[in-house]
Amino acid sequence: MKPTLLLTGARTPVTLDLARSLKHHGYRVIGVESLKFPLSKHSRAFSKFYTIAAPNASLDQFRDDLIRIIKKEKVTLIIPTCEEVFHLARIKRELPCETLVDSFELLNQLHSKFEFNLLCKKEGLTAPDSFCVKSVDEARSLLQRLKWDEYVLKPEFSRFASNTRILESKNVLPFLTASSLKGGIPWVIQKYLRGPEYCTYSLAKAGKLLAHVTYDHEFTAGRGAGICFRAVLKSKVEAWVKAFVEKTNFTGQVAFDFIELPDGSVYALECNPRATSGLHLILRDADFLDALTGRKSTSGIVRPNLKEEGQIRLAMLVYGLPSVRSPEHFMRWLKTFFGAREVVFSLQDPVPFFDQFVSFLTLIAAAQKLKVTPLEVSTRDIEWNGKGTS
Repeated sequence: MKPTLLLTGARTPVTLDLARSLKHHGYRVIGVESLKFPLSKHSRAFSKFYTIAAPNASLDQFRDDLIRIIKKEKVTLIIPTCEEVFHLARIKRELPCETLVDSFELLNQLHSKFEFNLLCKKEGLTAPDSFCVKSVDEARSLLQRLKWDEYVLKPEFSRFASNTRILESKNVLPFLTASSLKGGIPWVIQKYLRGPEYCTYSLAKAGKLLAHVTYDHEFTAGRGAGICFRAVLKSKVEAWVKAFVEKTNFTGQVAFDFIELPDGSVYALECNPRATSGLHLILRDADFLDALTGRKSTSGIVRPNLKEEGQIRLAMLVYGLPSVRSPEHFMRWLKTFFGAREVVFSLQDPVPFFDQFVSFLTLIAAAQKLKVTPLEVSTRDIEWNGKGTS
């Protein structure tokens, strides 16, 4: 009998897809979520599903809810998938089972787009030159010294690239007005590098890289949230990730965004120490699941089939189709839409496909009320923005 696992973050297609794969391979899977209408709530992949407190509302209640469920369901391992990973890292010593997360201190460092850059430089790993500013005066002084042609600007803590800007030198100061820096929220100023971008998903334990996926995505929701994903082979990217995992002795799931320069060198732009869409491309592999759950150690690094492609079909219609800008682009959209594996709909588990409409409409209503985007409201109850200590 395989153990009982608990998956957090049941709002995402990645969690739904992973739960289905784990169930198919004989695991008993429990789902938890703080949203009232998450995508996976009625999935047959979960033996039981629980609504729990949002960690940003009450970390103590979040912890107590998890302890109660762990004991009741005899859970042996928690696998987080979203930003609740930071909250779990803060309380993992209080939980009566193993949690697949590294230390809060390291995760917090990786989540900061500036601290991550400093860590890369410290460890001798390639990353773009970056600086952090907290005021317009700081930015003005910095820009007088740098004099780059193009800049990338982004809040130190953010997600989905929703607030990322690529600006010419003359436009940086007008953008970084007092309103842009209000509340003392630090902004990262980074040298813009041109080249194709790639994303990764990796699994590591105690500094050993167990599984790795490099992928690209032509269509996104907003600027950075991938809605289709295709496995690619990039040996320099994998070598960079392997070195990073070894140097930091990392344990857990980790993802990076990379840029590849014309000379073939690769630079890490930022880090997401959690699951990302690349997980869709490897989660049906039994060896990967054994490595993820700790049942078996792998003899080498588990990698996806390079023919593997996935998509969120509803998002391809809502976000992907309106982004088409040419007949050639439309043909690529058609090829993806009809060729890549749909990760939400399943004949054996059809209800989540319909629940996604309820979930999406709920997010839209909340976004309109709060005057933010649906992507922003989708993480408000769990997101981590660098405040506090462990």
